[in-house]
Amino acid sequence: MLRFALVSSPRVIFLIIALLLPFLSSAEGMPFSDIPPGAWYESAVELFLNEGYLDPAQPRFRGSEKALRAEFVKLIIELNGGILTDTPAQSSFSDVSPGDWFFPYFEEAAREGWVKGDGECLGTRACGVRPRAAMTRAEAAALIRRAFGKKPLGVSPAFKDNPLGSWFTDAVQTAADHCILRGDDASRNVRPGDALNRAEMIMMLSRVDKNKRYPGC
Repeated sequence: MLRFALVSSPRVIFLIIALLLPFLSSAEGMPFSDIPPGAWYESAVELFLNEGYLDPAQPRFRGSEKALRAEFVKLIIELNGGILTDTPAQSSFSDVSPGDWFFPYFEEAAREGWVKGDGECLGTRACGVRPRAAMTRAEAAALIRRAFGKKPLGVSPAFKDNPLGSWFTDAVQTAADHCILRGDDASRNVRPGDALNRAEMIMMLSRVDKNKRYPGC
């Protein structure tokens, strides 16, 4: 007759749970170990995983880390159907090489007219796009407006730190009109110059196709 010993030691129980956690996380469909259940951006990550926009082989999502311009451009292209044209042999940007993983995404974005380089320098001899730099909230709003054709609705209240006349003023307000970019509730600040983190990036982009408008966010 087989007999099973009852496990009563707290240390043994803890070790068993620790060993099982990766399998439980995988069974629930969330491969990233650093996203706790119920995280405010969990549903957006799950959506992007299901669509194949994120790599489930990566052990961590790194939601609090800064979103790079290359990462944002890649997701913009994926959400618009992926790379639809042949990638040229030469780069349009001085700081993007054909061997870089993000090279075809920047070329597709350049062809579409969504990314034009610093100071809209595309087509000049030395045109940089800073692919490894952090994406700011204002830059994200501007790129979303270009890539998805979002039009201003004039329904969202103005943010205190989104001054009239700035290059990003209309883009930020348009993103707010469509519930894509939201400010800090208490202060009505939107922090346009702050770097976007990866969790915020996923949330902003997941709102693009929901076709909501303020105040029904």
